[in-house]
Formats: sequence, structure tokens, C-alpha cells
Amino acid sequence: MKYFLLMPTLIFFLLFTLWPIIKVIEMSFYQTNFIVTRFVGLQNYVDLFHNEAFIQSIKNSVLYLAIMPLLTVIVSVFVTFLISDLSKKWQDISRILVYIPVLGGGIILAQIWRWVFAINGLMNWVLSLFNIAPIYWFGDGYISITIICIIVVTTTFGGYVIILLASLTSIDKSIYEAARMDGASNFQIKMKIVLPLIKSTIALVYLLSMIASLQVFEYIYALVPQQYAATITYNIYVTGFKNSKWGLASAQAVILMIITFILSYLQRRISNESNK
Repeated sequence: MKYFLLMPTLIFFLLFTLWPIIKVIEMSFYQTNFIVTRFVGLQNYVDLFHNEAFIQSIKNSVLYLAIMPLLTVIVSVFVTFLISDLSKKWQDISRILVYIPVLGGGIILAQIWRWVFAINGLMNWVLSLFNIAPIYWFGDGYISITIICIIVVTTTFGGYVIILLASLTSIDKSIYEAARMDGASNFQIKMKIVLPLIKSTIALVYLLSMIASLQVFEYIYALVPQQYAATITYNIYVTGFKNSKWGLASAQAVILMIITFILSYLQRRISNESNK
């Protein structure tokens, strides 16, 4: 009976997860535009490391990895500590409020940010109040990547706050009471007691954000569809859907899958350590 109940999930996994992965790996050994197809072996993988666009996307992805996870942890921990000081009623309300942006579609939210950072948008209007000339925010790779990291963090940190709050509630309240009896301030309790106790959860949040930073697509697509801001994910889209080089795009997808698998493995190890 138990195997029968597992059948729908197993069938779904085989059809929509395992089979596409197998086909992508297979396609990575072919040169194809779905009109002409020929077997090229490992040539697609060799070509990738002579492909300027792919090399640029790797460099960009390293920048995303350097900025986004760290910023996510800082913002998530800061907001978590603010919410933890509220009463139970306001904590519940705050959970809902910070999670609302996570539920929003990336393309829809990107239109709001497009207006904010437009040449005649909100940010340049604020700068004009201080007699600063308008800035073309998405005209440079480093600035564009930084802005996209900030946008992604502000729209996704709510999910990580929920995880961190769950970890905070598992801490024995008597630890706080003992610290206060010893004269510790609220700030000292957070820095010297709470942070060490939730460090494994913070590491988990960092790793989850690392994986997410490799998969940034919709904000690049909507705000700055340029190679100087592209992640590997966006470069896969350009190579496959725009240039019809599906074999080359599949090879990039396989490399991204390997990187994601390694990060997921690290995430599981951290999760297992935190549960011991």
C-alpha cells in the first residue's frame, strides 16, 4: 500500500525531474538547433571555456556569490532581531509582512524597480534634490550587479527571516533570563548568546542564498538584459532561446547543475549538523 501511495510522486519525479536532466546531459554532447543535429562529444564543454560570454557569466556569478549571500545574511539577521523584540501578536503580523514580497512574481516586482532606477525615476529625483546629475544605474556591470543583488535581497529575505525566527524560538528562554540576571544587555545577549546558538541556521541561510544567487534570471531579463550583468542562468537562456545553440546551452546547464549540486550537498551537511 505504501508503495502505491508513493507512485504519483515517483511518476512526477521521473517525468518532470529525472527525465529532463537525462535529456539535458544527453543534448550537451550534440550540436543542435533542432533542425540539424550532430554528435560532437565533449566539444561543447571545450568550446565553453573559449566562449567569452560564458566566461563573463562565470565572473559575474562569482560577484553575485560574493555580494548577495553576505547581504542576505546581514539583512535577515538584523530584521529577525528586530522582530524578536516584538510581542507575540506583532511577531506574527511581521512574519506575514516580510514574507509578502517573496510571494510576488519577479517580473512584476522588476517593473517597480525599473521605475525606481529609471533615468527619470525615483532615485535620480532624490539625487536631483542635492544637485547631483542623473545616473544611468544599469549602464555599468559592477553597479548593475550590485543593484540587482540589493533588489533580490529585498524581495527574498522574508523567507530567510522565517527560518531564523523558527531557530530563535527553539532557544531555551531560561538562557535569556540567566544572562539578564548576570547584567547582560539586550545587545550583548544577541551578540554573545543568540548568534552563536543560531550559527548553523545562519550558515544554512548563507548556502541557500548562494544557490539562489546562481539562479538570478528574471531581474536581469527585465532590468538589464546585457552580458555585463548576466549570470550563468541568463547566459543559458541567451545561448539556447536567442541563439538556438541548444547543445552549448545544455552544456552550460550541466555545469550549473554540478555547481548547484555541490552547494546543495554542503547545505544538507550543514542542516544535518544543526539537527544533531
